Amino acid sequence: MAPCALTVDSLNPKVLALADHLGNAAIARRAQCIQNEIETKPGSHPFDEIIYCNLSNPQSMGQQPNTFFREVLALCDYPHLLERSETNSLFSSDAIAKARKILDLFPWRTTGGYSHCQGTEGLRDVIAAGITSRDGFHCNAEDIFLTDGSAPPVPYYLDESRGWGVRMSDLKQQLDGARSKGVNVRGLLVINPGNPTGHVLVEANQREIVEFCRKESLVLLADEVYQENIYIADRKFKSFKKIARSMKFDEGDIFSILLFRFQWLRMSHTPLIRQKEMEYYQLFHGVLRPWCVH
Repeated sequence: MAPCALTVDSLNPKVLALADHLGNAAIARRAQCIQNEIETKPGSHPFDEIIYCNLSNPQSMGQQPNTFFREVLALCDYPHLLERSETNSLFSSDAIAKARKILDLFPWRTTGGYSHCQGTEGLRDVIAAGITSRDGFHCNAEDIFLTDGSAPPVPYYLDESRGWGVRMSDLKQQLDGARSKGVNVRGLLVINPGNPTGHVLVEANQREIVEFCRKESLVLLADEVYQENIYIADRKFKSFKKIARSMKFDEGDIFSILLFRFQWLRMSHTPLIRQKEMEYYQLFHGVLRPWCVH
């Protein structure tokens, strides 16, 4: 019986050739061309729909945007709406209350201006309190940075047979291979839960990853933005900070974790809707020097 899993060997050679020659962007452009052909020339292909899986964008898969967040964003960006009587009939009462609460955290009750390089202090205070409540370990607001995300240059693979977990031998192979080519790998980015699959790493695998970063002197970048997108009943989300704090190392074992957790509506000095907060967490003793993320 042929294996059911899709592998590089089982892919259509034309797909591989296209990816090797022009890169992933070419596949997306080709998909758009085919989509146009389907719409303008019905029957030109043996299918009538294209599912775009090249981006982790739930809305491209038909998920509707959350109205609450859009309403709060609109009210925060144009706070004069809060002074108008008709706003009560156009916006939900909880969105109005949340917008007022958020604006109270901004100097001069307005968004769009420059802020502290780590992000607005009031927002970082709220985030730190939320993290402390969730994990049961103290979170310092001074260790919080607001940023728009990151992208790693060295890929590694997820093992479907392990629930899309990370196999340490594969991770080590990728790391050693990159280093042998002169790439100075500084950190490991782990997205947990994954998007759009909603897979969640088991605690044992998280502990392996933390130990791997300690041994290899890597900063662990834990992207935990999708912690509510879990679709497996027996899986529970646990933050990497909580896992790391529960592991007992010697005082000499110093490494750092950057945690991307919750999608705030925006940073105070950028017009972006999709933003992440980042906590710089250095385990045990060590000096934390201030730095900025823009």
